[in-house]
Amino acid sequence: MSTAGGFYALSDDQLKRLLAGELAYAGFLGKGGGEQPRELHAEALQVWYELSQVLQGEAACGAEQTDKIPTMVGYSFSPQVQATAARLAGLPDAEIRTRCESALMEATPDQVVAAVQGLKAFYQRAAQNKDAVLFRVA
Repeated sequence: MSTAGGFYALSDDQLKRLLAGELAYAGFLGKGGGEQPRELHAEALQVWYELSQVLQGEAACGAEQTDKIPTMVGYSFSPQVQATAARLAGLPDAEIRTRCESALMEATPDQVVAAVQGLKAFYQRAAQNKDAVLFRVA
């Protein structure tokens, strides 16, 4: 399992330019590039596979997928981020644990719940800033 990447908060314009190939993803998503995402949330990346199953209904790992940015990429423009943030805010820990029972997991339910809590806070900040979100595992 790879541990490069994470959840990135960026503007809708930056996301559009990334998808169109007008903004080089390596410099943008890597350290040291001129233009950078607003925020990188990498703490939940260790359990990305579990999150992709447990939070599928909330589209937390992206409402859309693309192969224009290697390797595994999901993304959501700001209106979807608003909806995802609202859904995550109303998701109780008990429901997350219940979903873990039917998921293929290497992580413990406690690890997944902790990762979801961090992701909830990240999505709330992204929603407040009217950001898009890009999720990447490289």
